[in-house]
Amino acid sequence: MNELYEATNPIFNTAKMTLNLLTSVGNTDAAEFSKVLGFEKQPHVEGQSAEIELLGKIGAVTIELRYALANRMIEQAGNKNVLDLACGYTPKAKYLMDKGYNYVGGDLPAVAEDMTRVSRELLDSKAKYCVVDVTNGASIEKAAEGFAGPITVDCEGLMSYLDKNEITAAVNNIATLLRKHGGCWVTTDFESDSYFFVIAQAVSGGAGSRFSEIVQSQVINKTADAAHAPVFKSLDEKAEFLESLGLSVERRPITGLETLGLRTLYALTAEQRAAITAALEKVNVWIMTPKTAAETYTAVNDGGLGIGERLDGEKLTVALTGRLDSISAPELLGRFRDIISKSTVGKITLDLTNLEYTSSAGLRVMLMMYKHVGQGNMTLLGVNDTVADVLKTTGFSEFF
Repeated sequence: MNELYEATNPIFNTAKMTLNLLTSVGNTDAAEFSKVLGFEKQPHVEGQSAEIELLGKIGAVTIELRYALANRMIEQAGNKNVLDLACGYTPKAKYLMDKGYNYVGGDLPAVAEDMTRVSRELLDSKAKYCVVDVTNGASIEKAAEGFAGPITVDCEGLMSYLDKNEITAAVNNIATLLRKHGGCWVTTDFESDSYFFVIAQAVSGGAGSRFSEIVQSQVINKTADAAHAPVFKSLDEKAEFLESLGLSVERRPITGLETLGLRTLYALTAEQRAAITAALEKVNVWIMTPKTAAETYTAVNDGGLGIGERLDGEKLTVALTGRLDSISAPELLGRFRDIISKSTVGKITLDLTNLEYTSSAGLRVMLMMYKHVGQGNMTLLGVNDTVADVLKTTGFSEFF
């Protein structure tokens, strides 16, 4: 099943890479998690050269900084309940629970299953891991249902991979949760490109743009199936977008690096450390709080996926009902692979009349189906305005 999740969600393996990097820089909690999980080492980027080796060093500093900043932001928020969305395999649960926090991590089913095992073996099953898709409000609400009191929502390393429709859904869902429970949302995601550039610029001696381009090309190769424009043109536009969805935004400069105990930072030269410290004071972490509390709260439909298929000779018709997202897309891919393993499929009709939503994970499955039958042999029926807008803004409409 993990293979299906990797096929529909290409960023799946970046969570493993993060754990490996934290382990490699001497994080003892990460080392304990790695031992239980038994993952093979994942390369930060593909290839071998002096440039790639240097990029690995830049990546290690960036990941350790992001991890430490997230923990510090959670501590500064003051709420004892933490919902870590797209939690991956990082050892944040142990760090926070050792300090008295209640921790729930949310991620894909395969990650939640792996981390539940880690919680059982290392944390007396006190850390809870749930299946969550950030575009699915019901899954977020279910993950938070055991909390009493305000919540700090943490989300690291996800937002840059989402398209505009997915970000809108995620922000609406987080805002709804905070209006109900109280608390805040903290993240480094909205300026992650900036602090990567700052570190790359200092470590590489001024070649920050070159290393940013390498990472961006790797991301596109692994996650993008169609070209689309950047979601936001500026930081102010991001802030205005968040404000429009009911969140107040505070941008707090990154200061006090010397208090974070970063092993990777102190492995650099004094000049490099000084350059990074000075530059990061112009880069921010973001803290969002709801503008108002909700007077009433309406639960979100759980939005599962219904799949119906009919094979007439080489003509396959698939009807979808509900939500096609990172949780349900692997099921559709698995069903399709099972069909084509037993039968010849030359034409596909995908009936979306009752499909309420699709994420990029769902679009990837559609594209795999399209590639199987070739140009002109796949038709989409009953596409509503919401799904049509997703297809258009992501560039997938050119295929169908």
